[in-house]
Amino acid sequence: MISINNLTFEIGSRALYDEANWHIKPGDKVGLIGANGTGKSTLLRLIVGQYTPTSGTISMAKDLKIGYLNQDLLSYHSDKSILHVAMEAFERQNQLHTEIEELLRKLETDYSDDILNKLSDKQVEFEALDGYNIEFKAHEILAGLGFSEEEQKRPLATFSGGWRMRVMLARILLQTPDILLL
Repeated sequence: MISINNLTFEIGSRALYDEANWHIKPGDKVGLIGANGTGKSTLLRLIVGQYTPTSGTISMAKDLKIGYLNQDLLSYHSDKSILHVAMEAFERQNQLHTEIEELLRKLETDYSDDILNKLSDKQVEFEALDGYNIEFKAHEILAGLGFSEEEQKRPLATFSGGWRMRVMLARILLQTPDILLL
């Protein structure tokens, strides 16, 4: 699933990793343990491509979907409800929903075949992406992470850091990654 070969990563003149090798196979559950400042987050950032190794390779399947719960997500701010924030995971479905609404408004004054065909295409794609169930899925994941129905309506900004991190985890889980980096 992920193969790290002869990885070297230097910060200034200090080698954080020197020809490191690591292979994570499908189904593996791996814990990366170490003291603060030893490079755990750096390794995750190398895997997701935020940093470039000095030498060596990190390879994985091109279609591998990685979910990365970055510590920096605590700085994410929104006055939108946590349900809305979690549903941001469904980028294409949200985009299609907006396009469908726009086409429906156009239909009020322009009942052309072109508009009807575009609307039909968008609705077929939205259905194929299970767009009518995204809100249910978001409710379900948030509830599983301990959020009540009422809390799901509250703005993200009203929650503590730990609870905001759970919302970010919900958003990542809704993207159904192949591998989850926490």
